[in-house]
Amino acid sequence: METKRNLKYFTAPPISIVGLIGAIVAGIGVIMMFFRWLRMPGILTAIVGFAIMIFSSGGKSNDSDIDYQISERIKNLQELNEKKHEVFEKSFLKQRKPINLRGYDFEAKEEPFYYKKGADGISRTNYFVGANLIFTSEKVYLLGRRFSLLDETIDEELNGQWFYNELDKATVEEKEYEYQKGDRTFKAKYSVFQILKQDGSPILKMCVDTGADIDTYTDQITRVIATRQKELAKRAEETAQRRAEFRARIAAEKAAEDAEQAGEAVAETVEKAAEEAVGAVEAKAEEVAAEAVEAAEDKVEEAAAEAVDAVADKLDD
Repeated sequence: METKRNLKYFTAPPISIVGLIGAIVAGIGVIMMFFRWLRMPGILTAIVGFAIMIFSSGGKSNDSDIDYQISERIKNLQELNEKKHEVFEKSFLKQRKPINLRGYDFEAKEEPFYYKKGADGISRTNYFVGANLIFTSEKVYLLGRRFSLLDETIDEELNGQWFYNELDKATVEEKEYEYQKGDRTFKAKYSVFQILKQDGSPILKMCVDTGADIDTYTDQITRVIATRQKELAKRAEETAQRRAEFRARIAAEKAAEDAEQAGEAVAETVEKAAEEAVGAVEAKAEEVAAEAVEAAEDKVEEAAAEAVDAVADKLDD
């Protein structure tokens, strides 16, 4: 980063005294060239004047120098974002390709703060922010860089990843920066882009280039957040329903298994009770039969004794 030349870009007057002298000398040389006898000295004078102008402007950056330095700083943001979060093209959301955001920071808190409207009409400050957003089916991934064009120590990384159900929407607000030029006050327009969480806090807030692109990006990001939230909520509901059905099926299978085991236990109990009843009946029958046999034997013995007594009585007679 050519910080010294960049500082002159913001602080040096558009035309320095040396540059003005060079322009005057070059102008005199051009006028001299219209006179035949002064043509050669005029050419030499014009060359000297232009050389002075070039020399006087060589100590500061110009618009294209600033643009080139910035481009070099942010040119690999998407590649770095992919590597940082280990998310690659096959995971990108088809409805919304990665987005690159960029802009000069008009709300920097650091000092010093400089503003300049370039010869190309672009409003520039000495702070710049670049960011890359990657969208997958589940999350938004961010990697960005905020840095100073004048101070190498100011170079911070913007980094994070968020689920869609954490997010609310994207917004863009157009603002104005007021600056003095002599006795007159001028205004430069700039835009502030944000992606907000459900609680209203931003995951990203940065100044961006004003234009139709940022309005389109804002609408698309908000739509992606809303769409993904609906799809993820539907997926979660379907998953919950499948889990409930699975649990119900497991519970039914367990109840059937328990009922089967209970039925087997009841059948075993009934069988055992029947066996015990049969055994008890058999034992009682044997006892009754034994008593009957014993009674019959007693009767027989009694009858035999009576018969013997009768025979004996008969013999005595």
